[in-house]
Amino acid sequence: MNERLKSRVRDRLQTMGKTPRAASLDAGLHPDTIRNVLRERSKQPRADSLMKLARALDCSMDWLIDAPPAAAPVGLWESADPPPRADMPRDVPVLGTAAGSLQGAFQVDACPIDFVRRPPGLGGARDIYALYVVGDSMSPRFEEGELIYVSERRPTRVGDYVVVQVTDGRDGAVSAYCKRLLRRSEETLFLEQLNPRAEIALPMASIRAVHRILTLNELFGI
Repeated sequence: MNERLKSRVRDRLQTMGKTPRAASLDAGLHPDTIRNVLRERSKQPRADSLMKLARALDCSMDWLIDAPPAAAPVGLWESADPPPRADMPRDVPVLGTAAGSLQGAFQVDACPIDFVRRPPGLGGARDIYALYVVGDSMSPRFEEGELIYVSERRPTRVGDYVVVQVTDGRDGAVSAYCKRLLRRSEETLFLEQLNPRAEIALPMASIRAVHRILTLNELFGI
């Protein structure tokens, strides 16, 4: 894995125009973390370090380590009927909370705070994570405390409900917000809030990522 990891780290550093030290600091790691990986002083970085590193390099951890696609157990979710709950692996990471409102700071954690069961429609899906909704500004579509599943890979379209990750320019913390995508331009992302209904404009320079919230049909493979 180490050669693939080094190659992909170098690729992302070059694409993003970052130095190893800057990317290490962005990830909240020791300044020499990436340098040690590239010099093979750290042959097997810890999983939590890899996850932080992937987010700082704006890529998935699976891509970073070039992990092979995960396969669901044969025949597990091929039936129209949902599998028994015990057969649904508890392997989807919960990365924190997503605020319905832009008031307050609800940060996405680099390390999972919990793991939840994988719904039957996501048997072989990669780059999936979950968040708990905070606040009622997206009610009645999403209620406070509701668990949402989010895809990093599936494309977002106008009208989709999304999780928008916003970087705080002061300290680099990443906050997540649950909204509906209205439109976007080169400079601005326009979002809809449901309660009270409002249109919100965010500068693209502050956007870390826009990920699609998966529907019930997608979660259960309908």
